[in-house]
Amino acid sequence: MALISQPVNIGMRVEKRLLIIDGLNLIRRLYAALESEQDITRRIERTQSVSIDALMKLIKQIIPSHIVVVFDASGQTWRHKIFPEYKLGRVPMDDALLDALPDFAKVFRYNRIPCLRLAGWEADDLIATLAVKAANQGVKSYIVSTDKGFTQLLDNENILQYDYFAKLGYDKVWIPAKYGVQATQLTDYWALVGDTTNRIPGVKGIGPKTALSMMETHSTIESIYQHSDTFSERIQGMLAGNYEQCLLSRQLVSLKVDVEIGVRLSQLAYQPV
Repeated sequence: MALISQPVNIGMRVEKRLLIIDGLNLIRRLYAALESEQDITRRIERTQSVSIDALMKLIKQIIPSHIVVVFDASGQTWRHKIFPEYKLGRVPMDDALLDALPDFAKVFRYNRIPCLRLAGWEADDLIATLAVKAANQGVKSYIVSTDKGFTQLLDNENILQYDYFAKLGYDKVWIPAKYGVQATQLTDYWALVGDTTNRIPGVKGIGPKTALSMMETHSTIESIYQHSDTFSERIQGMLAGNYEQCLLSRQLVSLKVDVEIGVRLSQLAYQPV
């Protein structure tokens, strides 16, 4: 991983900045780091404490004008409806932590940090929508998450991603060095190679090297299939019969950026205690 091309640490507040925290992504990792704590109640309390500490560090570092912690809604989302195997087999969250999530939101709000959760939606789509809408208004958006899915948004120069645990930030310059493609090509790339984390299939037999060689000349799934006869017989054989699956996989890995959230940027203004 590479350092962000622009420093994330900013001194004076000279522009609007929206700090978006992937709530479960942060909390679950902090909770996992406290696995030596045998008292589950104490472990939850300690996780809440270190979560607040983490948010305060991020606020001091980014100096946001606006902030929000985004949570997943319980139950199925549109991805599960079109692909029931989505995320099937992932290790479930501890029941104690799941039950305590409303308390985390209360603690965050007590510290004047807005929280957002919308029935039927994953946090990823809400975060993407907030970041893109804010960025299109000239507001610099910082997404705090270790989830690689957000990197598809980094083609917008007003959107940056920060990994709190690795202490590294990422922008559009980092994408080609990491994946070999541009940010705008990532969803097509993942449609070919698959996303094992979320149980989204790619094309069997096509790994990163093969996918990159194909995308050197044809950057989209449609173009690859339209010109499939230009590839070797081996690749043609792997592609055969997988067009619809590729389109579905691309749809699944693509973040929604137009969710009707019903929240104005002014409602996310950060007001220090």
